Amino acid sequence: MMKKLYRKYIYKARLKNAFIVADIVLTFTKGDTTIKRYPSIAATYEQKDYLEYVFYLPQGLNPKALLDKKYIFSQTFGHSYDLTGNGLRYSLKIFTKQADSIKVYNDEDIEVCLKGGLPIVAGYDHFNKLISYNMVTDPHLLIAGETGSGKSVMLRVILTTLLIHKRHMIEFYLADMKRTEFHLFRNCEGVQQVITDKKKLKKAVLAIHKELEGRGDLLDEHGLEHIDEYNKLKGIEKKKYILLCIDEVALLRKEAVIMDKIEDISTQGRALGIFLILSMQRPDAKILDGQLKSNLTVRYAFRHADLINSNITLGSGNNVDASKINKAEKGKFYMRHEVIKQLQAPYLSLEHAKELLEPIKQVPIDLPPEPMFEAEITDFSIPGEDHE
Repeated sequence: MMKKLYRKYIYKARLKNAFIVADIVLTFTKGDTTIKRYPSIAATYEQKDYLEYVFYLPQGLNPKALLDKKYIFSQTFGHSYDLTGNGLRYSLKIFTKQADSIKVYNDEDIEVCLKGGLPIVAGYDHFNKLISYNMVTDPHLLIAGETGSGKSVMLRVILTTLLIHKRHMIEFYLADMKRTEFHLFRNCEGVQQVITDKKKLKKAVLAIHKELEGRGDLLDEHGLEHIDEYNKLKGIEKKKYILLCIDEVALLRKEAVIMDKIEDISTQGRALGIFLILSMQRPDAKILDGQLKSNLTVRYAFRHADLINSNITLGSGNNVDASKINKAEKGKFYMRHEVIKQLQAPYLSLEHAKELLEPIKQVPIDLPPEPMFEAEITDFSIPGEDHE
């Protein structure tokens, strides 16, 4: 009993010291006296894989004072942590046992997290729970990370999962600017195009933009706010969601027309059911400048080269640095959504993905052969034939 009480005393002392070192305090004067009030630690709980603190901020202390200095928790405890709260009451979980670094793509886990809307797989949290989010409400995703960090596997996980479980809801347009990633999705049900050159991508983007405008006209005509409302009308042809996924979008930095239309899609696509997934190895401030960046509301940051690149992806002033992810921690990334949290992406090998996609492969339609000669033929006579 005494040993348990002593442990709790040490736990509280360590957290209180963290508050003091980081100067997380409300300071005020009462008469001639200066008073300092630190967060009050209400309870500590020892769990199997983590230690939980419950504490309260003193009334009048701006929660930003805590959030701006939350780095002190990893510096103090040397472990991963999870901080949640409502501005007054907070729960701090210090994870004493780290989860396995590799999480193999598991069909049962995937199916559990695919509920409602258009679910996009993210990764496993500290509680070994697979996290996803709804693209209908958060329509555009940016994935960034260096070669070998897990970015390409994440794309494979997202697209394979959507094709297996949600292809009846989506028209896929997949642009592979490096010509290395999307070949396995060719001829899958739901995939309209796999594009590998800029000219074809320009045509596809212009066609999608035209559909964007047409859907906007339909909503105006019926006085509706979202394409899902339109699809509930009787006697109409339902509109599927459209997903435009571009791998290595930074290669399009000089393609002004394409980038302008992509920005339009990022601005208007949410209500019209047209969504973006953009990925790049190295964040490009010129590509991710202005309106487009602000419209990419969900962002996955795998290992980055430095803090500057991390801030381009995740935003500055968040005390998170994706360059601190170790090279050996493949698949680990930060997800910026409602809050920024660290996750572990599921690993889906190319061979496993091919097996999963095989049942939805279609036999490609043979196109008529190209003419052997491009010159215009004006003499239709057959050699050796008599002519009058």
